[in-house]
Amino acid sequence: MTMHLSTAPLQPITAPVYDYQLIIRPNEKVRRRLDAARSKAREQMLPFGNWHPGKNHIPVASFSQLASLESRLTNRLETLAKSLPPFRLQVQHYGAILHHTIFFRIAENAGFNQMVRLLHAEKAALTVFNQEPRIASMAKINVAYKLTAVDFENAWHAFKSKRFQLDFIADNMLLLRKRSGETHWQILSALHFENLPIE
Repeated sequence: MTMHLSTAPLQPITAPVYDYQLIIRPNEKVRRRLDAARSKAREQMLPFGNWHPGKNHIPVASFSQLASLESRLTNRLETLAKSLPPFRLQVQHYGAILHHTIFFRIAENAGFNQMVRLLHAEKAALTVFNQEPRIASMAKINVAYKLTAVDFENAWHAFKSKRFQLDFIADNMLLLRKRSGETHWQILSALHFENLPIE
């Protein structure tokens, strides 16, 4: 009896991978004040060309992971968040990333820095196929980004001496998810800061 083996090329086995973000979103009152400041900024920046308005949140981390590991990932991040105490963040005027972004500057904060250190310690859990996570090096809320170099120079000259201050308590961060083919981020979980010991 002759056995005929298929000569068709083997198809690669692909596992679904989801994209994730961790963000800190201020309360509604603070978001309204940020919106008002951003709208005023937009009126002042219109002569400087096109711009992309920022969102009212602090980017903390962005990463991808296998869909099959989502439950484990969520549990690890919940445990991490529960170990953190709530902390007060202070918006102090404006800052810039040269040549493309203007943001609301947030003062150096020990609580935020502790959160970043813990996320770096969990880097392996946030890595898939050697694609490492991007973890924030500082806290900021974008006013405008993707400015051209010329528009940035003109806008920053007008903005660098402006004043804007407020503060708010960060008591949680949001875990967002975007599946393949989706265009909008969805809130997967709110991770609350409870200052509990890690078991």
